[in-house]
Amino acid sequence: MDIILSDKQIEAIASKTAEILFRKLREEEEQPSEMVSVKEAAHILGITQNHMRRIKDKFPHIKNGPNSQGRLLFKRDSLLAEYAK
Repeated sequence: MDIILSDKQIEAIASKTAEILFRKLREEEEQPSEMVSVKEAAHILGITQNHMRRIKDKFPHIKNGPNSQGRLLFKRDSLLAEYAK
């Protein structure tokens, strides 16, 4: 069964989709994720700190510090979502 949409209907769908996405992005900005250290991230996942450093790119993280050896911080909610799998 093919569904044919008019340009007006397609525009309405696109507009509504954009509205929903922007609302969700604003909500995320208003509620920033708590950032946790390598030690706490490893504890949440039940792994060693060394292993956490090796797999760091699987999780949203930042380096906090003036050089390449800055402190790694991870988003707690992303770690908890992975743990829940």
